[in-house]
Amino acid sequence: MITRFHVENFKALAHFDLPPAGHRLGKFTCLIGLNGSGKSTLLQAFDFVAHIVSGKVDTWLEQRNWHSSEVASNLGKWNPVVNFKVGFQDEKGVETTWEGRFNLTHLRCTYEKAESDGKTLLELEAERLGLAAPDGELKWREEKLNLIYKGSVLSVLQLSDAHPALSFVKESLRQLKSLELLSPQLLRRRSYAAKDIGVGGEKLSAFLAGLPVDNRAELLKALKQFYPHLSSWKVKSLRAGWKDLWFGEDYQGSGSVQAAHINDGLLRIMAILAQAHSPYMVLLFDEIENGINPELVEKLVDFLIQCGKQVIVTTHSPMILNYVPDDVAKEGVILLYRTEKGETKSARFFDLPAMQEKLRALGPGEVFADTRLSELTAELEHPGNGNSKPAT
Repeated sequence: MITRFHVENFKALAHFDLPPAGHRLGKFTCLIGLNGSGKSTLLQAFDFVAHIVSGKVDTWLEQRNWHSSEVASNLGKWNPVVNFKVGFQDEKGVETTWEGRFNLTHLRCTYEKAESDGKTLLELEAERLGLAAPDGELKWREEKLNLIYKGSVLSVLQLSDAHPALSFVKESLRQLKSLELLSPQLLRRRSYAAKDIGVGGEKLSAFLAGLPVDNRAELLKALKQFYPHLSSWKVKSLRAGWKDLWFGEDYQGSGSVQAAHINDGLLRIMAILAQAHSPYMVLLFDEIENGINPELVEKLVDFLIQCGKQVIVTTHSPMILNYVPDDVAKEGVILLYRTEKGETKSARFFDLPAMQEKLRALGPGEVFADTRLSELTAELEHPGNGNSKPAT
């Protein structure tokens, strides 16, 4: 599980921590804030760092049609280096951190360090590499490195003879899936050969075709909780291995309907529920409520909290918070806001005194709806100038 995330010089995230210092990320995190506060940017930063460890930053940039220079912050003098630090905790409670300096010109880290239980497990600097054996002893390769890599040196190292915490770091980030580009138009597409649903959901039909029979039945059962009249779903095989998604409904006289004619909400919910059967353990969703009827939101929130994976979502909807248990909301609802300098900062929403007071009488979603975020942001910038006022 990811417990902390720090990044510098990534768009508006000039010097950013999630969660705020002294706290840890839990299984469910909900990011709120005004438009332009940095919520989507933060999901992008998570995904960017995950692609650093896999060595596929160039692919990540191509998917967004970005140039590497566009990643760096424009809030000051242009700097070609993105700094990051990620904290992890394994099932035994062992804490590990991995940090680095990523050069946007060369698309690789010029410095990296991983530590666990006070021991350095990996250090890369000035083309010298120190790597710890399973017993924790750090051994330096004194000769100039001949490694050719993009992203992180972890992307090319064989870690079978290294400390197991290094493999844990690598696998934890390889198991992160950002779906901030999820699109109903892409979800409708026919697709070919896939291990996941793709960046925007364009491989949904091929991913579903590869699910075991038991998982298919579980997915149908979960979907029927949202759409009781859904009787079946199936993937038809076309020529050359292409897959096409169809749905069956139990309305009188109804037949099968191809995904091209299915409503956005059903496709989006199916893509989200399908992640329960994906290999990814950290899931990121942008504006989770998009295209989904308010009556279905409670079921969706329940699924995300109980799916057994670490989930980070953004939302503009107080309704999402209405269905988050108070204890989860207190720990996991994070307000993002921009300072007068344009930098994105974070605060635990229900740690703020005015929000704590409201929470005594209102539910989490009602507190959100009753708060002017613009005034709350001004209060965070200038403490003592006044309290946030109820919405009208």
